[in-house]
Amino acid sequence: KLILLDSLLQEFQMISTVICKSVLLFRPPQIRLSRSIFLTSVCRKSKISDKDLVPFQALPDLSNPALNPISHAELLKVKVAPSIHSKVLRVAILGVPNSGKSTLINKLVGHHICPESEKPNTTRRNAKAILTTGDTQIVFLDTPGVVTDDAASKFKMEKALLLDPEVSCREVDLLVVLQDVSNRFLREAINRKVLRLLCLHYRDVPSVLVLNKMDTIPKSRRVFDLIRKLTCNRLDGEQGQVKISKHDSKRSVETYLKRKERADEEEAATADQKDVSDILEIAGRDGLTEEKTSGLIAGLLGWPGFRDVFTVSALNGEGVDDLKEYLLRVAEPGTWNYSDNIKFDDDPRNIVINIIKSKFMDHLPHHIPYLLQPEIQMWEIDDNWSKITILASVDAKNKNTFRVLLGPKGSRIKKMSEEIQESLIDFFSYEVHFKLSVIPKFTNVVKETNTRTIKPDLFL
Repeated sequence: KLILLDSLLQEFQMISTVICKSVLLFRPPQIRLSRSIFLTSVCRKSKISDKDLVPFQALPDLSNPALNPISHAELLKVKVAPSIHSKVLRVAILGVPNSGKSTLINKLVGHHICPESEKPNTTRRNAKAILTTGDTQIVFLDTPGVVTDDAASKFKMEKALLLDPEVSCREVDLLVVLQDVSNRFLREAINRKVLRLLCLHYRDVPSVLVLNKMDTIPKSRRVFDLIRKLTCNRLDGEQGQVKISKHDSKRSVETYLKRKERADEEEAATADQKDVSDILEIAGRDGLTEEKTSGLIAGLLGWPGFRDVFTVSALNGEGVDDLKEYLLRVAEPGTWNYSDNIKFDDDPRNIVINIIKSKFMDHLPHHIPYLLQPEIQMWEIDDNWSKITILASVDAKNKNTFRVLLGPKGSRIKKMSEEIQESLIDFFSYEVHFKLSVIPKFTNVVKETNTRTIKPDLFL
C-alpha cells in the first residue's frame, strides 16, 4: 500500500509540475490566476531569489506589505526621506543559546517575527526586526546564541552561528546582554564569549544588562546580589535602578549595596573598584588586541561597563515596557533605514519557513527538527482579499521520521499546524489558513521470506 501511495504521489507531483510550468509561461493576461501562487518543484531552490518573486506580481498592494513578498521587497529598496525630527537606534541582543533573545524582540516589536523555541540555536543567523513608533525607529538584531568553538565543531554548526554575533557588534549603537536567571549553572556569571565582545567594543558601543526569566525565581533581595556580581558592583557612570515587584518602589542598586556592605568589606570593594577602573581604562583605548582582551576578562564574572540594568520576563511581558521606554529615550537623531510599515528585512516566505521550523523544534525529539526542510507549496489570497491560505510540505526521508511527524493518529502534525497557524496570524495580523503535509520520500522494502521444502518423513 505504501509503495502504491508513493507512486501516486510522485505522479501527482509530476502532473502539478507540468501544470505549474504551463500556467506560469502561457497564462493569458485577462485570467487572474495569480491569487493562487503555486510554489511546487518548479520554484524549489536552495535559496530564494528575486526571480522567485515573479508569480507575486499580480497580487494586490494591501496595507500589510508582508502579505505580498514582491511589495515587501520593493519597499525594502525605497530610501526614506531624511527628517530633522527622526531618531534611530540599532540594537544587538547578545546571550547564550536559549536565553530568550527572540522572545524578547518579539515582545518589544509586538509581532512574532523572530522564531521562538525551547530548543537551543533556533536562530541560525542574524535577523532584523524593526520597531517604528512616533518619530523613532529601533532596529533589533537577533543574533544566534554565542557558542564555543568546541561546541560548534562537535555539533557541526554552520559558520554563521560563530560569526554573526561578532559582525552585529560592529553595526549597532547599543548592546543588550540577555542573562538567563532560570539556569542556576549559568546565571552567576556572564558567558566568556559575551565578555570578550563587551570588552572589544566597549570603546565604541555602550551596553546594558537585562536579566530575563525573572518569573522563574523567587522575588527577593538576592536579585541585588546577583546584579552586584554581574556588574562588578558598578554601573558605568550612571545610577542604575531595578524594580523587584510592582509594589516596590525603584531602589538604587548602588545605594542598596552600600547600605548592605560592612566596614571590612568596603576596603576590599575600594580595591576592586580600582582594578575595575583600570580594566575600563584599558578597554577604552584604541587598538585593543585579542591577547589584551583575554587578559582583561580573565577571572571576571561580570562586566563593569554596563550603563544600566533591567529585570524582565520576556515570555509574559513583565518589565518589557520599561526596557522599551529606555531604548526610545536613548535613540539619537538620524535617518530611518526603513519605511514605517516595514517590520523586518527578510523575505516573508523565509519568516514563514522559520516559524514552521521553530514549531518542529518544540514538538519533535532529538535532532530530527534540525534535519527537516519545509517548503511552501501554495500562497493564496481569497476573492475578497480577506484571508491568506498557505500550504506547506515537508519531506520524510525514512519511515521513522514519517511516523514521528504524524504522531499517533495524526495528532502531532495537527497540533503543529494549529500552532503554526496561530503564529502566522500574529505575524501577518491577518486571517490565515495553514495546512502542513508530510510527503514520504522512502520506499517500503518488503523482505522476502525464505521458503523451505519440507521433505516427507519416510518413516511415518
